[in-house]
Amino acid sequence: MLSITDSPFKTISILYRKSHIWLNNGCAQYSLSAAQAVVILIVCDYEVLTQDEITKRLALDKSVIAKTVTKLEEQGFLVRTTNKKDKRTYDIRPTEQAWQVYPAVKEQIDDCFQRMTQKMTAAEKQEFRRLLLLAAETTLSLEDPV
Repeated sequence: MLSITDSPFKTISILYRKSHIWLNNGCAQYSLSAAQAVVILIVCDYEVLTQDEITKRLALDKSVIAKTVTKLEEQGFLVRTTNKKDKRTYDIRPTEQAWQVYPAVKEQIDDCFQRMTQKMTAAEKQEFRRLLLLAAETTLSLEDPV
């Protein structure tokens, strides 16, 4: 029988915690937390998203995303405009300031991945990345129980 320390959930928890610590430290020079950096990354990747789309793509709580977007807007990284099709919805776009930190944020995320996979071969890193993506896509496709 596996102990809790041998559990995949323990492993996921360790990877999550350590990667957030590394990303927080790496993005501090831009006055960004790890959570803020990830929101900037996804908004720049898509160029325009609604707050609801950000919430779904990151699988986070709506209130967490709302607070993060508001803070990033106050800091000058994001701008909100009314959606032309649905006046109750806002489109979130990156500002020039976000585009300036975007390459550095991507680099910090790559550094985190390199740190956690430094004992793996190139093939193992590629397979690990593929399996992480598959697990995330599968998880996101499942409906949460009501």
